Amino acid sequence: MPTPTRSLSQVTVCLLLLGVLGFAMSAQYAIGMPPLLKADEKQHAAYAIVLSQGVLPTIDTNTPADPVRYPQFAEALFGLDEPRRDIWVANHPPLFYVMSLPLVWLGDAVGDVGVTLLGMRLLNALGYALSIILVGLLARELVPRRRVVPVLAAATVLGCGAVTYDGGAIYNDGWGTVAASTALLLGFRMVREGVTRDRLLWATVAGVAAASFRSTGLVAVLVLGACVLAALWLRDPTLRTFRRGVLLAVRIGLAPVVVIGWFYVRNIVLYGDPTASAALFDKFSRQTHGDTLFQLVNPQLYLHLYGSLWADDVIPKVWALAAAATLVITVTGLVLDANAKVRPRPSGVMRQVVIPGPEPTLLQRRLELAVRVLMGIYCVIILVNVASFHAGGGWIHARYAVPFLPVIATLTSLAILRLGRRWVRGVDEERVDLRITLYASVGFIVSATVAHLHIQQRIDGPADASWLMALIAADVVMFAVAAYVTTQLRRRLRADGLAEGRRVSVSHPQPVA
Repeated sequence: MPTPTRSLSQVTVCLLLLGVLGFAMSAQYAIGMPPLLKADEKQHAAYAIVLSQGVLPTIDTNTPADPVRYPQFAEALFGLDEPRRDIWVANHPPLFYVMSLPLVWLGDAVGDVGVTLLGMRLLNALGYALSIILVGLLARELVPRRRVVPVLAAATVLGCGAVTYDGGAIYNDGWGTVAASTALLLGFRMVREGVTRDRLLWATVAGVAAASFRSTGLVAVLVLGACVLAALWLRDPTLRTFRRGVLLAVRIGLAPVVVIGWFYVRNIVLYGDPTASAALFDKFSRQTHGDTLFQLVNPQLYLHLYGSLWADDVIPKVWALAAAATLVITVTGLVLDANAKVRPRPSGVMRQVVIPGPEPTLLQRRLELAVRVLMGIYCVIILVNVASFHAGGGWIHARYAVPFLPVIATLTSLAILRLGRRWVRGVDEERVDLRITLYASVGFIVSATVAHLHIQQRIDGPADASWLMALIAADVVMFAVAAYVTTQLRRRLRADGLAEGRRVSVSHPQPVA
């Protein structure tokens, strides 16, 4: 008897396509930007190089600047004061830099550190591409009965110009987001579908990885433990179940302590706190911006975070208009959607949307609400962390807004689906959703491409002829991928093709005893 196969759903295929396009855009930036152009790239690359020499750097370790062996570093460090010549990102856990070691060894083997720098950029680009896919998957957990929302959410992220731009630099944020998002995704899946040994195992691995990439990954571990407790308690609210949930949550929390806790202890010993924030602020003589509470009630913090996703670093400030337009669309659409649910109309933008399929049970509604509450808790904790960082004197970058993208993109998608009914008509609500999703997704792809070309004009690319040819080739590939993704979305976003693929398992997951 042949073994049953597991086919991907059309939604998943669309997410993969959008992720591939995101990688193509970030890879083009990785090739086109001069070496070590963006802030902190020198320090992230130097961390991996020093680690390859058997030394775990500190925030006071000097960046390699040998003009013969590391000419790009020597040029980038020229004229900088002493603190900015150090590897100040050494307060980060080492997993990303361990992943980069083969790229360092490859650069050493060919005698060109440029190979290492490009490889680390592409490694981060892959992480950001996977993050785009994971935003869609998290959107599916947040709004499980609106099947097109994951696709529209991923397309929304692709339209944020700073996301693919940062994806082309040497940062640990891409893979840190992947690990944290995977931990959250598995946690939410356990809430909605139940706790199994396999999910617990993979969620624990993702939690360890998240804590080993960035300190903010510890927040994902905390929420993951809460997910396990909620998944068990909501199905069986007894004292015995509560104890078992607490025990499993503690086990999940202890795993990162055992694997990577030594690094945070090292930070406490060296700098006085687990993230070395105070030591870094003192190192660079940063001026405080009020206290954390002041930042949390300061509207400028939220506007800065939101706007940075479209206009950050060298990105022309005109793209702040895209952020403003998206914000207006989101707020307007959500207000109309809430009003339509209270006072629906028979037609037009205020008509009631009937979601196909059986009505969810009371337990399913509670589980869906639990997922949203847990996602909200994650965002609040991250927001407090960002506010505290900014209050202490830190800068705000688009990378710090990435953890909020699942919520931002999901809300924007729901708003677009509501407003789209003003122009897209039809009797079948699902077909209307599909058409709106297709038009909006193509619009985000076009916007991302235009932003990409605009940003590229602000970047002084390499003058070397071979790099110029590589840049042209990367542009051609990027546009080819964009055209292919657009045509594939048009073909796959159909009512007869969106049905979920067969999810046949060879063996049933074994529930936790």
